[in-house]
Amino acid sequence: MFLATSDIHLKHKLRRSREEVLEEAGRAVAYAKKYTSEVEFSAEDATRSDPDFLARVIQAAIEAGAVIVNIPDTVGYTTPTEYASSLPPCGRK
Repeated sequence: MFLATSDIHLKHKLRRSREEVLEEAGRAVAYAKKYTSEVEFSAEDATRSDPDFLARVIQAAIEAGAVIVNIPDTVGYTTPTEYASSLPPCGRK
């Protein structure tokens, strides 16, 4: 499942607050978990999201049962070099 996490998407696409999106992430994953054991969560427009908020949303999805998490650049905002340099050390190869 995908859920937008950037402020621009929250304001113009979803018309929801950060807290509403945070709650929805956990609620949606928990709902999906009733029907399958392998729930995958993706943060839409992740590269333009506030990093601290993005981390909170991902944590909520994991705590609700997501077993796969994606942090995609769904709008093509970030160059490959920028994207790679933003990864934590454990995510780099």
